[in-house]
Amino acid sequence: DETGELAASFNTMASKLNQLVDALSKEKEQLASVLRSMVDGVVMIDANGKLAVTNPPAERFLRDWDFEHSDEPVPLFPFYQQVLQTGQEVTEDIPVQGRIWSVVMVPLNDRDQIRGAVAVLRDITQERKLDKMRNDFVANVSHELRTPLSMLQGYSEAIVDDIVATPEEHKELAQIIYDESARMTKLVNELLNLARMEAGHVELFQETLELRPYLERIQRKFTNLAREREIHLFLEISTTHTHVLIDPDRMEQVLTNLIDNALRHTPSGGSVTIRARGDKTLLVEIIDTGSGIPQEDLPFVFERFYKADKARTRGRLGGTGLGLAIAKNLVEAHGGTISVQSKLGEGTTFTIALMLHKNK
Repeated sequence: DETGELAASFNTMASKLNQLVDALSKEKEQLASVLRSMVDGVVMIDANGKLAVTNPPAERFLRDWDFEHSDEPVPLFPFYQQVLQTGQEVTEDIPVQGRIWSVVMVPLNDRDQIRGAVAVLRDITQERKLDKMRNDFVANVSHELRTPLSMLQGYSEAIVDDIVATPEEHKELAQIIYDESARMTKLVNELLNLARMEAGHVELFQETLELRPYLERIQRKFTNLAREREIHLFLEISTTHTHVLIDPDRMEQVLTNLIDNALRHTPSGGSVTIRARGDKTLLVEIIDTGSGIPQEDLPFVFERFYKADKARTRGRLGGTGLGLAIAKNLVEAHGGTISVQSKLGEGTTFTIALMLHKNK
């Protein structure tokens, strides 16, 4: 009868409604899963200017902003007002808690009306850091090459134009030209080596060595230089391990750089100590009583072109500022770590930590 048909229609409608509700629920769950899994932050603002939807990265941005600017409104709302007025996309970079967020906000249109906006927030701190590193790298290379190139040009012009009168002056200028060209060659070679290392192309030829004779040989290499500068050079070995598995040439390159730096920044009457200690981990320390490194510079000592002595004059004793960056890569290629401790005016200690693979 008609009542039965009506009941059947209601049942059909209820069934379809349940299916629609289930479909909407699944779609909502899928959307929520997508939002949660996104690396970028997503914020939806409704027609009343309220935050309607946020995902975890966006919540982190809002939490950091609230922590740093508790008395200020979230910066997305001025952008929302701008979107309402112009109906156009708005893009801006916002620094928050030491990080940089890129914000892109677009309007949500309902026919001819704007019913809200969606903002996508991306943490671009690393990109900005890489941009700065690239710019600093170009600036540093230009700075390092400009002076020797200018000297090469100036002194060679003096020779070509016969401005130099005596053979002694000729020899002196030729020596300067040779020194500066050698310094540029060293800089280019170290840049190429560092680029290969940072790309993961470090080839090690490791072998098991007796620790004491190896360190004694490196100490002897600097004995005369230390004596000339009236600096005491000590070797202390207190580890129970007599052998170590390393690439002798690569590790010598690291230790040579550290000892040379220590001698360069230690005044006459001071001391430089090569110390090996540790049980499970071999710790090789280069300890000096020199000028030390300012605390604000310590986080950057292993970066390219870092120089502890900003006023250090150029010349044959001047380094390229790449030695510590190369040392860090070589130590890490051995599976070890390198760290520094320093106090201004009291000295510096560089520590190389290596896992001992051989115990004899």
